[in-house]
Amino acid sequence: MRYPTIVGLMMALALLAGALPAQAQGGSPAVMDEGNNIYLVDGAKGPIPNLLPAEEVHKIRELVFSTPGSLHRVVSPVSPDDQAVLVKSRTTDFLNVNDGSTVRFNADPGWQPLSNYFWLDSDTIAQYAVYAGDESSMPYLLTGDRRSGASDATPVGLEAGFPVLVSPNGRRVLYATLPAETQSAARASAIAELAQAFDPLAQGGIGAIMLFSNLVVRDRETGESRPVATLTPGTRVEHAAFSQDGSMFALTAQLFPTDTRKPYDGALFSDLFYRDATGNLPPAENPFFSNNQLISFDFGSGQAQTLRALDGDGVVYSSVSWSSDNQTLLVKVDQPGRVVGRRYPQYNPQYRAGSSIRFYNRGLQEIRRLERIELSDIELEAAFLSPDEVLIQSQYRLDRRPWYYNLRSGELRDLAGSAGSYRNVTPTNSSRQLIFSYSSVSEAPDYYRMSWDGGALKRLTWANAALTERTNIKQQPLSFTLRDGTTHTGVLVMPGDAPFPPKNLPIVVYQEGGPTGPIKNQWYASVESPFSLLPSFGFGLLIVPLYGRYGIGPERFDGLVDGTNFGQIDIDAQAEIVAQLRARGWANKVGIVGCSYGGYFVNQSITRHPSTYDAAHAQCSLIDLFTEWSRGYPALAPWFEGLPPQAALEEYRRDSPAYNAGRVRTPLLAFHGTDDFLPVTVMENYMLQVINNQVPARLLKFQGAGHGVNVNGDGVIGRYAADYEVYGAQEQITWFRTYLMGQ
Repeated sequence: MRYPTIVGLMMALALLAGALPAQAQGGSPAVMDEGNNIYLVDGAKGPIPNLLPAEEVHKIRELVFSTPGSLHRVVSPVSPDDQAVLVKSRTTDFLNVNDGSTVRFNADPGWQPLSNYFWLDSDTIAQYAVYAGDESSMPYLLTGDRRSGASDATPVGLEAGFPVLVSPNGRRVLYATLPAETQSAARASAIAELAQAFDPLAQGGIGAIMLFSNLVVRDRETGESRPVATLTPGTRVEHAAFSQDGSMFALTAQLFPTDTRKPYDGALFSDLFYRDATGNLPPAENPFFSNNQLISFDFGSGQAQTLRALDGDGVVYSSVSWSSDNQTLLVKVDQPGRVVGRRYPQYNPQYRAGSSIRFYNRGLQEIRRLERIELSDIELEAAFLSPDEVLIQSQYRLDRRPWYYNLRSGELRDLAGSAGSYRNVTPTNSSRQLIFSYSSVSEAPDYYRMSWDGGALKRLTWANAALTERTNIKQQPLSFTLRDGTTHTGVLVMPGDAPFPPKNLPIVVYQEGGPTGPIKNQWYASVESPFSLLPSFGFGLLIVPLYGRYGIGPERFDGLVDGTNFGQIDIDAQAEIVAQLRARGWANKVGIVGCSYGGYFVNQSITRHPSTYDAAHAQCSLIDLFTEWSRGYPALAPWFEGLPPQAALEEYRRDSPAYNAGRVRTPLLAFHGTDDFLPVTVMENYMLQVINNQVPARLLKFQGAGHGVNVNGDGVIGRYAADYEVYGAQEQITWFRTYLMGQ
């Protein structure tokens, strides 16, 4: 996605937290008043002042630097004896799945993964890796002892290519080779890309082999090799998986178009990304579809079989899993976007509308489909537990849930016992248990175990139990039926001592960045996504996924941009929900907050509904679709609007808060990085109009920050990221206290 969430960057912030000095009280040159209620926050100028009492600052720091639920992860299969698994949060540890004890895995952080983790025996885990900065890009077998945590590395040579995937039993390895003419610089780039793209959480999470050509499967015990496929350079392997014993292998791949233009150089009519987003690219000419293929390979016979998406019914082959008896292949297929008013479907992965599951026999003949709205998440993961039983992990509404499916009986069972996010759900080998990380907006992450049927739940770790207790917040599921007959579900996060239903609770409504992607019920407490932050300071936080989100079905996803819906349908739905909050007596003061697309949502809401909200906080905001069209991502404004500005001037103007600043009446706090790819000058001009109209408003520009206060212009953790997060949270809390609580 163009506008990513900030979750993946919070781990480094957490590690920085303990090293930060206490901030100075009072004035500071680090916050410079530039006039007109515009301020420059610059960590290089000195300590940034605190706005709140010391005990509240301490609480903010504890929350902001707690580990987000998405970064509390199970990263390996369970050991062959069903005793241990590798987990990662702030450190990487061997977790005993019976008693919850841990042993630190002491591998050098310079190792970059080439392959998934696998077990050599019940005590020794392994992974192929390269060492950062090694010009030879020599692959090593990196091993770890679960008893001591000690690591070792053995070079394996380049004769067979680069090992990129290993079968669950550790016997078969997929190797990728580079074309012989590949230059050393391109070779190093390819290896770096592979190491960066590989997802160790999924057995087949390769994600990219852009410059590799030949794929070969090799037996680690006998040295026997079998060629699988020769790929055209530029082909992207989306997913690959071995069967349990390594005798069967499958992958999905497509030739991915290369964008040779400068980043953020605007839309171009002839560009493939633009033509796909606007529905002007026939499927037979669409590389996101026409080059997509599914390849199945039998190591014993050396035979490969292929299904091409172009020969199917319009879906894209996405991910794969073999049954434990090697007889059935599970394939996740992605549904293209089918936006009303556009001639052809949208196949760019960012704009695919949903997913479903299909089952094939060894001859690649389809034998069953599983199509349910609960399983329509584009990020769905599914893998066989046995010849007939399947574990599915899917986002449904706000929750990421595990599901049990029986291929023989057709039973589909929700295994989640609580609202929240069950992540990296990993089966044991013979004890029919599932190991996973769990968190929610009201519960900090820890590791758990339960049986395949969802029973016998056991908490394995208590690392964050005290934080959950100190935070003392709770959540309440809600639903709202609107005038058009649609029903939207969400969650209200509240202070632990607030009654339900609440009575005149100050409530802030939240929208995620993106807009594509789900909104996840998980522990997170940054200023950009204050799920667990604002409720800890007395506010209610209402989170409702509306349109353009996964987990609520393809129709709701496409609905954001159907016809001329963009800039209206989700904005108006949220305003109607707020009216219901007031009518029920739950809130007499309502705020709104969001970052990136969420920032757009805030600003569009207060221009389109100027009397609905009592306070607003917009961060890293897209506000000008004309600028986005001409100087932004080539496929975003085209997907939003479906037409170029020349053909829809009034629609672009109406959907751009920058040209409607005169309608703003809501007190507005705004954050923007000076190095954000969304131009800070555009935001500053918008805010000057709001301020000059005598609306209470403040713009804080964060020096050196990019798209979010905790990153720089390159999207990596900024030097003053931790300071900016803590100060930004204080500004946010103070703003909402002023206008929602009257303090």
